[in-house]
Amino acid sequence: MAGQHYRHQGHLWPATEQHVLLQAALLDGKQALDAFAQWRAKVDWEDELGYPTLRLLPLVYHNLLRLQLDDPLMGRLKGVYRRFWCENQTLFFLIAAFIKHLQENGVDVLLLKGAPLVLGYYKNHALRPMSDIDLAVRPEQLPRALALLRELDWDAGPMPSPEDLRYQHAVGCLRDFEEPLDVHFHIARDCMNSMADDWFWADIEPMDFQGIPVWQLAPTAMLFHTIIHGVRWNEETPVRWIPDAIMVLRQRGDEVDWPKLLAFADSQRLTHRLALGVGYLSTEFGLELPETVTAHLRAYRSGGLRERIENTIVLGARSRWYTHPLTKQWVFFAEYCGLTEMDRPWAFLIGFSHYLRYRWGLRGRLEILPTIARGLWRRIA
Repeated sequence: MAGQHYRHQGHLWPATEQHVLLQAALLDGKQALDAFAQWRAKVDWEDELGYPTLRLLPLVYHNLLRLQLDDPLMGRLKGVYRRFWCENQTLFFLIAAFIKHLQENGVDVLLLKGAPLVLGYYKNHALRPMSDIDLAVRPEQLPRALALLRELDWDAGPMPSPEDLRYQHAVGCLRDFEEPLDVHFHIARDCMNSMADDWFWADIEPMDFQGIPVWQLAPTAMLFHTIIHGVRWNEETPVRWIPDAIMVLRQRGDEVDWPKLLAFADSQRLTHRLALGVGYLSTEFGLELPETVTAHLRAYRSGGLRERIENTIVLGARSRWYTHPLTKQWVFFAEYCGLTEMDRPWAFLIGFSHYLRYRWGLRGRLEILPTIARGLWRRIA
């Protein structure tokens, strides 16, 4: 199902040294110890390790401590472990006042990504380092949520326009030197439509955040969100989704409703990416899947032209398209393909002209052709 097709060129999958470190963090017994010894032999501790690698070290330390490894580096690993424990505790403390303010004023708060994983799956503040907080509110509650945010001196920028609400998925907010806060009005950037939002909000469960009652995604939606968010090409290779997904499966894998998950992936044209992620976990970390799931993913074929176009920028080196003004427009076109249907060509073209105007920051569509003409003239001149 996956062994022959999950690998792609570029920064989609962990590099060899990252993969070995993941094995040291996630495997058991001799496999984990051998992986750590292999990684240790190739790493210069006086050199820069890189943040993606650094973020895996608390989980490595925790696993090696469980395996009773006696190694001089355990002291350094313990220092990294303590650093991230402190950082996450501080982050949770800083954000708790705002979350409580939202909750007390009738806004439903759905915590995404790191916070619910730390509290409900890793169950240890050190093991899943975070650099920000992601939460979602219901689309109709977004204006109220942003107003409440501003009451606590957060900079949320102007209220998103109707086009922002259609073409974006979250509002980035800042306050002084604190870590950023992302307020999502669409749960996932890969399926920004009301059907997807309804699906996610229908699969939530209560959780406690610093004594504040909030919501988190239930295991089925959590696993889907984790894999799809992670299987995406990035200049900084995505790595943390792998232990996140494994923790969801280890802690509550028996609660994952695979038929429901697969049906939703099919409806959003995301089954190919889901198969890539599940295939990596299965091939490299021994994830055992129900035979019906394996058969479904093996039999899946691309959802059509729209999906293939979108995947050129999602699964490939997106940055290479920015090397020329013309190829850069392919990025906008592929993005738009992921936002709309292609069954009505005329409506598709009109919609794309709106999206192009939005991405170019123009006042109206009548400015598109003059803008193209000026760009061509600059290239010729």
